[in-house]
Parts: sequence; structure tokens; C-alpha cells
Amino acid sequence: MRRSVYNLLREVQQKMSGYAVFMNYQFMHFSVKAEPAALLSVEVELSGESMNLEDVADVAIPEDDQFALIPKDQDSLFAICKAVAQVHPDYKIEQKSMNEEDENSDEAESEGEDDKYVLCTMPEVNDDRHDAGMDYVKTIYEEMTAKIEATNAAYDVKIAKQLIGAKPEEIDEAKEQLKKLYDQIMDTCKSYREEKEKQIETAHQEYLAKKAELEQAESERQAARGEDKGSKLDLSQFIDE
Repeated sequence: MRRSVYNLLREVQQKMSGYAVFMNYQFMHFSVKAEPAALLSVEVELSGESMNLEDVADVAIPEDDQFALIPKDQDSLFAICKAVAQVHPDYKIEQKSMNEEDENSDEAESEGEDDKYVLCTMPEVNDDRHDAGMDYVKTIYEEMTAKIEATNAAYDVKIAKQLIGAKPEEIDEAKEQLKKLYDQIMDTCKSYREEKEKQIETAHQEYLAKKAELEQAESERQAARGEDKGSKLDLSQFIDE
């Protein structure tokens, strides 16, 4: 294979792969689980300087749907909260004590131990969020795969120009390699989409199960109150006037 064609194939692979990676990155921004890559775009403003989140805080994942952001300096606590809220306004953002088990004790208060961290919790996937998430994934998928298709078509033309006058078998080999790359990238995009949709669907089913459990508990409480009331009414019939 001609070196010029080989270089074009490498170039188109990098471009199409880049679209696939960016698509998956965008999927992560519709947060269902705590995925550290979703925090890459968070920039914290401190003393007029923009800093990466990782430079000012350590990140932990206490639960599948939570980030714990532990400031390297307590003075940056508010700035971290503000920065995360700007990128992810849907997160529930709370300041928590680093000494929760002792936060009400006289000893902790006397020693002035009040270091805090930021707890970010992903929103529940209710019906509206489920539908919004599925629409978002579909839109991003179609946008990125359209760019991949356009890139594939453009490089098909570029490679064809490089192979003017080449032997038929050389042309066929180049076309086959380009198609192989395209198919691999499209399969990757499809798997990213299916994985995200499954994540959203699973979280939605968990929400529905939790909702049904709460409704059942409330129904049982109401039934119990109704039974008590009914019992009292029945007993009153036997009270002599």
C-alpha cells in the first residue's frame, strides 16, 4: 500500500475515533452514575486564576451516584461548589463535615474540627429525566455519527485521488481498509449508545421500584389508620347511652 494512502488511513482513523470518544464524553455529562470524566470540564476560579478541579480537590466515589470532593485547602470550598454547579446544575450539592460521626460532640466543637467536603449526588431518573436522557443520547449519537459518515466520505475521495492509475487490487485493498475502520468506529459508537441507554433505563427502573415501595408503605399506613378509625366506630355501637 502506498505510504500516502497509509497516512490518510491513519489520519481518518484518528478523526473518526475522536468523534466516538467525544460522543462518549458527552454521554457522561448526562450524569446517572458518578463517572470522574464528567468532572474534567470543571474549572475552579481561585484568586483570579482558573484551575482544574484535580488541582484543588481529591475525588472519591462513596456511592455509585455520588462524588465526594475533598478540598486540598478549606478556603476553596465555596469556589468548588460554584464551579461544579456551573457545569452540572442538576447535581445536588451539599457541604458535609469530614467528622460526621463527631460533629455534634463537645470534643469536636472545642477542638474546632470543622473541615468540610463537597458531596455531589446525581439526580434520580424519574419519568421526565428518563425521556430527556433517551432523547439526549439519540441526538448526540446522530450528530456524531453524521460527522463520522461525512469524514469517511471525504477520505474516500482523498484516497481515490491518491490511487489514480493504481492497480485494481491496490484500490480494493484501500477501500476495504477504509470500510473496516469505518465499521469498527460505528460499532464502537453503537456500543457507547447502548451502554448509556442501559444505564439510564436501569436507573429509571430503580426509581420506579423505590417509588412503588414508598407508595405501598404509604398505602399500608393509610389503611392502618382507616382500620383503627373503623374499629373505634364499631366499638361505639356497643356503648350504652
